[in-house]
Amino acid sequence: MAKAGFTMEKGPIVLVWFLIIAGTATLIMLSVALSTRMSPMQQSDVTRQGYALRRVLLWALSMSIIASFALSLPSFPYPTASQNRSLRHFSVVARQFSFQLPSTVPLNTDVMFDVSSTDVNHGFGIYDPNGALIAQVQAMPDYTNHLPVRFTIAGRYTIRCLEYCGIAHHLMQASFEAR
Repeated sequence: MAKAGFTMEKGPIVLVWFLIIAGTATLIMLSVALSTRMSPMQQSDVTRQGYALRRVLLWALSMSIIASFALSLPSFPYPTASQNRSLRHFSVVARQFSFQLPSTVPLNTDVMFDVSSTDVNHGFGIYDPNGALIAQVQAMPDYTNHLPVRFTIAGRYTIRCLEYCGIAHHLMQASFEAR
């Protein structure tokens, strides 16, 4: 009779796995015990071998980081500086509790939002007509962040502040039309 998911057919399988795991653990412990019976090494030899191993690991880690960077660089999602100059720029200024931004932006064209703030830090989040967040950047006083975006869906896009900026933060939103 089966109880709590354990059947008589699974019993021998569980026993076999238990014996395999227990035997493997016993062999590992025996090999460790036998390896410690050798004569002890001088501390200088242990140090030399440890530093040699560390150099090899550091070199391997450095090469893998460089290779990962080189392989992922072509997929970098931001436009180059020369591409930024050819984009159409739109100035966005955030202040408690409103945004100053264009009423329309072109559809299917790369545009650049130049986002800054006149008072405190704000978030500049762009939501598409379906309500999905498609881009965001921080609006900071005395600094301009650049946000490249391409709008592919015509309609009204909503801008919401994504960083708590004061008592009326939840009311801070605006919109523009992409056409």
